[in-house]
Amino acid sequence: MTTGPHRGHVWNICGEGAGPFGSEFGFTTGEPGFAGWVRHWVEGKPWSDAM
Repeated sequence: MTTGPHRGHVWNICGEGAGPFGSEFGFTTGEPGFAGWVRHWVEGKPWSDAM
């Protein structure tokens, strides 16, 4: 569970580390938060689409 300023964000956790989803964090054009991640996913976009 995440608290503080990153509460409500979807996180990608992998062998290299972890990072929150959202354009403000880089690597994606999606809006931050769960709703932004769902919209991004429904549109069929990959997690990292800003490269």
